[in-house]
Amino acid sequence: MKINYKNILKSFLILSVVVMVGSGCKKYLESDPVEAIPKDKALVDEASVKAVMVSAYQIVAGGQMFGGKIQVINELLADQLDGSQLNTDFGEIFNRKTSVFGDFKNGMYTDIYQAIFRANTVLENLDKTSALRDNLEGDARFIRAISHFEVVKLFAQPYGFTTDNSHLGVPLRTSTQISQGTRATVKEVYDAIIADLKIAENKLPDENGGYATKWAAKALLAKVYFQMNDFQNAYLYANQVITSNKFTLGTYANRFSETANPEAIFKLINTRGVFEPGGELRGQFRSDFNLPTLRFSAAFYASVNTPTDVRKALYDNVKYPGFIVTKKYNADRFEVPVLYLTEMKLIRAEAAAETGTNLTVGAQDVNDILARAYGGTKSIPLASSASLIKSNARLERSIEFAGEGNRISEIKRIGAKGENIDKRGAVWNCPGLVLQFPQGEMATNTAFQRNPEGGCN
Repeated sequence: MKINYKNILKSFLILSVVVMVGSGCKKYLESDPVEAIPKDKALVDEASVKAVMVSAYQIVAGGQMFGGKIQVINELLADQLDGSQLNTDFGEIFNRKTSVFGDFKNGMYTDIYQAIFRANTVLENLDKTSALRDNLEGDARFIRAISHFEVVKLFAQPYGFTTDNSHLGVPLRTSTQISQGTRATVKEVYDAIIADLKIAENKLPDENGGYATKWAAKALLAKVYFQMNDFQNAYLYANQVITSNKFTLGTYANRFSETANPEAIFKLINTRGVFEPGGELRGQFRSDFNLPTLRFSAAFYASVNTPTDVRKALYDNVKYPGFIVTKKYNADRFEVPVLYLTEMKLIRAEAAAETGTNLTVGAQDVNDILARAYGGTKSIPLASSASLIKSNARLERSIEFAGEGNRISEIKRIGAKGENIDKRGAVWNCPGLVLQFPQGEMATNTAFQRNPEGGCN
């Protein structure tokens, strides 16, 4: 598949505009029917710029991104699935031998940069806005940051691969100018992500009608700093989100449900009959009707199949003999949490342990997760050592986020600190843990340096 950014631009010029006027704006997944309007008439006022922002959010919420593909690809690269019967695109990704081909990953890559392009369009047209100017700038910078963050984690070696992070990252696109693809360094990409998020946290409001809020920007900053192993800043931002008291730990039943999730900081909202996110998650993991494509390994199931762990109810090793499946996504519709309180608590706990400060806070964060996971039957002492807090936080993270696209980031992050944790036996920086760029990206620049291919377990 060829990624032609000129074609992306051309298709975008015939803009689908959602006109939003009146006393308020609808949630971004509750858009009215669209109408094609030529570009020279489209970006003329605040409502039309707002419509571009809506379209960027819709890409982020779609199946090619957080509607499922990002999570699926991350899971395929990690070490908790049973990939013995996977083939074609899924087999290539699971076997850590991706090439320039593969429509599944290439479609994700294209849409990530489409979201970035639309966010850049908003930023370049802020002069046409007034009352919503700060809000729109915050939205656009959040979308640009989260998109660059996801793509750099998948298509480049992680932060910490080189001492100064001068190794090649991904194309850093901060304008709508069509130019040859050139890989920025990983440091440059992370610096840009952080800069965008720091502006977003100041521009975005507390509540934003279904869009990202200042708390979403702070939560993503916590996650970015954590991925960098910058534990002081990770603690700082996770702590701000937690101590806002705006979010509370929900039950496992409402994490992926149609009803409101009280711990969600940024989520894809389900609006029945209008937009029902998570189709790719249902398509690959749903297990109540048929044996799904993606199943879990016996080793992972052993970690959750303990006497008092209530999370084992989210898995089934009986319905399909010889296979272990999840029940997380067994619903016709549900909200998809992207940033939520469980992760903030586990980030704060591990960051406290790594810095050797606020250990009581870290221990309590771990206990909050343990209390829910084990029905109140398991805890660690509040005076626990940093080592005990860290080991518990890491174990609970590996179980809490199974099937949600988190594990491969941990393999790389912890690996960059000098510890290989991949259960499939690969080293954290092996070439196959990094996806290959699509041919279309490399075709825009004959000097584009591709990633090495293959070389992992």
